Parts: sequence; structure tokens; C-alpha cells
Amino acid sequence: MVCFSAAWCPVTRRFMPKFVALNGKLPAILAIADITDKKDSLWDTFRIRITPSIIVFRDGDVQLRIDGRRFFGITDSALAGLREGFPSAQTA
Repeated sequence: MVCFSAAWCPVTRRFMPKFVALNGKLPAILAIADITDKKDSLWDTFRIRITPSIIVFRDGDVQLRIDGRRFFGITDSALAGLREGFPSAQTA
């Protein structure tokens, strides 16, 4: 599970402690992709339009994607969905 983040985004900065708190609570390896530099190729490679965004991979394939919403980021209900087996999060 990768959270794409940018240090210049206040919504992302508020969200990151919530993402980090998931460590050990999900059957996933958590990683953070710092895409603070808008020229970083990860923006295009993974079609990131807003931070934070989370992509869950299995064997290199996208299984789930949660894109933040402008001014709101990723909602607590989407995070709860991750904890409960991904039912309330948007699928890729």
C-alpha cells in the first residue's frame, strides 16, 4: 500500500499521521511515495492528480485506489474501509 504525498500540501501533512498509524493494523506493507517535486515522474506514472492518494498493489497490479478530495484529502470513512477489508473505498 503506497500513500503518495507532497510536503507542500497542508491536507497531506494532516493526513500522514493517520496513514502511519495504520502500520501493523492491516495485512499490507505500507510505503510513502514523496512526490513533493511536481516534476517527479510518479505523478504521471500513477496518474496522481491530488495528494494524498493511496494505491494498493498485489503482485504489481493495482487492487484498490483511493484518491483524496480537494480540501478534504482522504476521509476517515475511506480509512475505516481499509481497516475493514476495503469495502468502502473506491476501487481502481
